[in-house]
Amino acid sequence: MGIAAVIKRLLGRPSPPSPPETQSDYELLFRSRYEHFQRLLAANNAALDLMASIEAALRGERHFGMYFVRSTATTLLAKVYAMIGHLQELAPGRYPELGDRFQAIADTIRCRMAPQVHPQTSALVLDLEDLHTDLASDVGAKMAHLGTLRRLGLPVPDGFAITAAACQAFFRHQGLGEDIACLVQSHAMAGALFDTNPDDPTPAFSILELCARIQAKILQAPVPEEVVVAIQEGYHRLSKRLGYAPSVALRSSAVGEDSAGTTFAGQHRSLLNLRAESLAEAYKEVLASKYSPQATVYRHRKGIREDEVFMAVGCLAMIGAVAGGVAYSCDPVDPTDERIHITAALGAAKGVVDGSVPVDHFWVARGEPPCLVATIITEKSWRIVQTEGEGVRRERVPPSQATQPCLTEEQSVALARMVLAIEAHYGTPQDVEWALSFKGELVILQARPLEVQPTSPPSPAPAADLQLPEPLLCAGQTACPGVGCGPVHFLRNNVDMLTVPQGAILVCADALPKWAAVLSQAGAVVSERGSTAGHLGTVAREFGIPALFGVEKATTLLQPGQEVTVDAQRRCLYPGRVESLLASRPGPPPLAGTPVYATLERIAQAIIPLTLTDPDSPRFRAKHCTTLHDITRFCHEKAVVEMFAFGRDHDFAPRASKQLKTVVPMQWWVLNLDDGFTHEVSGRFVDLASIASTPMLALWRGIVAFPWEGPPSLDGRGFLSVLFQSSTNPNLEPAAASQYTTRNYFIIARHFCSLQCRFGYHFTSVETMAGPRPRENYIRFQFKGGAADEARRARRAQLVGELLEAFHFQVDISSDNVTARMDDCEAPFIEKHLELLGHLIMHTRQLDMVMAQDSMVAAYRQRLLAQMRWLYEQALPSYRP
Repeated sequence: MGIAAVIKRLLGRPSPPSPPETQSDYELLFRSRYEHFQRLLAANNAALDLMASIEAALRGERHFGMYFVRSTATTLLAKVYAMIGHLQELAPGRYPELGDRFQAIADTIRCRMAPQVHPQTSALVLDLEDLHTDLASDVGAKMAHLGTLRRLGLPVPDGFAITAAACQAFFRHQGLGEDIACLVQSHAMAGALFDTNPDDPTPAFSILELCARIQAKILQAPVPEEVVVAIQEGYHRLSKRLGYAPSVALRSSAVGEDSAGTTFAGQHRSLLNLRAESLAEAYKEVLASKYSPQATVYRHRKGIREDEVFMAVGCLAMIGAVAGGVAYSCDPVDPTDERIHITAALGAAKGVVDGSVPVDHFWVARGEPPCLVATIITEKSWRIVQTEGEGVRRERVPPSQATQPCLTEEQSVALARMVLAIEAHYGTPQDVEWALSFKGELVILQARPLEVQPTSPPSPAPAADLQLPEPLLCAGQTACPGVGCGPVHFLRNNVDMLTVPQGAILVCADALPKWAAVLSQAGAVVSERGSTAGHLGTVAREFGIPALFGVEKATTLLQPGQEVTVDAQRRCLYPGRVESLLASRPGPPPLAGTPVYATLERIAQAIIPLTLTDPDSPRFRAKHCTTLHDITRFCHEKAVVEMFAFGRDHDFAPRASKQLKTVVPMQWWVLNLDDGFTHEVSGRFVDLASIASTPMLALWRGIVAFPWEGPPSLDGRGFLSVLFQSSTNPNLEPAAASQYTTRNYFIIARHFCSLQCRFGYHFTSVETMAGPRPRENYIRFQFKGGAADEARRARRAQLVGELLEAFHFQVDISSDNVTARMDDCEAPFIEKHLELLGHLIMHTRQLDMVMAQDSMVAAYRQRLLAQMRWLYEQALPSYRP
């Protein structure tokens, strides 16, 4: 019988009863808690990944659209909500304010994600005479500008606007808008369609297929009766003002269209030469063009929120045009050239903007009076004219008119004056569409800000300086300067749009607006026909895609798949890849400043910031969570705390576990939660070769690295201190059946381990995760107790803390209690530090008894530190067969 037992008997204190050997419910409870803990960690990992993707998007490292914003925010809210649920399972009722904080943050995110643009009027139709720029959010910039030009006294066609409120009514009718939203969200390629990285594009087939399905839904839907009536009434008022029932043009005027930097040039539908009875069906075609492939890609590339684009439509009296075209108030490629550049075609202006007919060019110098200074008159083979019924057609130009200029000198100067007046009113360069009627009257059809390069392009370096090869051809006009390189890909029809490789040089006969749908995949665009004033040229400049138009025989001289380098500024195509030209290419334009980017910025303010950083701070409370990041940090920290406390404070019966076969002269029990064994183990015992838990094996390597030399020699005072503590604490008799001698437990899974050691007069607890995801990995360590007096125990605690701090642990010491932590580390780093903890667990036993001697303390510090440094530098055996 030991000395402590004798003294206890003399004092009359009975020995404590042995712990029960019945199966404990704690085993099942711990398994359940571990499952919730694992799910919480998985949700935390997913939430942090989503936050990282938001931060990457804000840094400009990826292209994104509203699908990314909505889906990321929705998924993130779901993951954080799941974390709260799992924490509540671990600590029922302990953090009641967490749910309220989550709901408040979620409401903020949803509010900030909602559209910021809303129609101001409920009117379904507004006459042109009532329109002005303040109504741009109701009728679109195109119709608002026409109303303003009319007020300035400039000639514009009469008409009316079908407002954004009418568009909303149409999409609300019979749940059409919700059906479209479901179609987009459920589409297998939705995420890639609208959030694709330009370097990894979605196949065009998916874009065409989804857009076709949406447009079909719109075209099959009925127009609400109140919208039909409003359109008819607007047409009757127009007829009354004109004195006859006119043919009309329906022109898209979407909210945001024809604005600075977002012209939507040619991306939406315009229908010409319509009768009154066709207006309702034609109206649906214009609305459906919001979901054309080219408009969809355009919005995505420009960072425009799809739910903020309301399709207002202009209904304008048709102008029987003998000629038409586009006038720029300066050169969009070279802003130092301030001449008015007029591009003109015979027939309707449509032939110019869609690049389908030959054109004339006129340059008018500013001054008083303006002066025509240069012309290029082409031989015009085709023109666009109105048909006898509805619509327009392409017809051959009579030979007698083929070489005649589209405008006289007087007409070109008169048009230049109008363009200058519009520029003076708005104070920015202008892109003006115009028509010349059969009566010889010039009419303004549209005016919008002109997208101009910020600086004039530098003069190209001589070819000899760059060592350029002999060009394949040099011709055409620069629609957008820049250099692109890639394989030649011909665009002849919609099928060719399905197979555009990334970085292709798109080569086409006509510069059609629909090719804009695949501009995001293009390295450059080369067209045999078309002008810089066409819609494709405008969009190419907005996207920064090098474009060269008017390159004759391009489809004949180039071969599909042939690698070429296009220098749009020099107007040359070179064989192969010319690195000297490609070296200075700018990157893709950033999304910063766009509506989509602004939306992501707004919601990120309620997601990304982390204000709860110190778990020991009084502010580390659920009520102080102000962002989703705060909640994830709080839930993760508290989940670790709850798991650690449960493993430390609850007993497990040996019958629920298996005894470890080991040469270490102590009993160790292993409780397998999930996949901690390499195979199913039968019987009462398990050997090290059957252990699959990497953190347990790491602890064990430290436990057995150096044999324990036994307790230190005691001096007289040390002996009396131990004697007194043993006599007053029944659990400190090593030979007795106390909780300190029977509870040495490993609770394990493959990447998890909770170790509870109660032997040698002190208590040690370690909990750790050491898996493949660093942000989930952690160590929590607690060391307390002993058999000596409080001062000696405190000195030992100080020694343990100093040793841990020397190896990167965050340590807190209070009296004889040491707590340490380590977070967010790679698994090998965690395992190496578990080896150190295993060593400390074994070799700090009973050291409190000699902690009164400074020399002894220094000696043990030096020895332990040397051993731990050796361990830190060694690769220890794995204990695997």
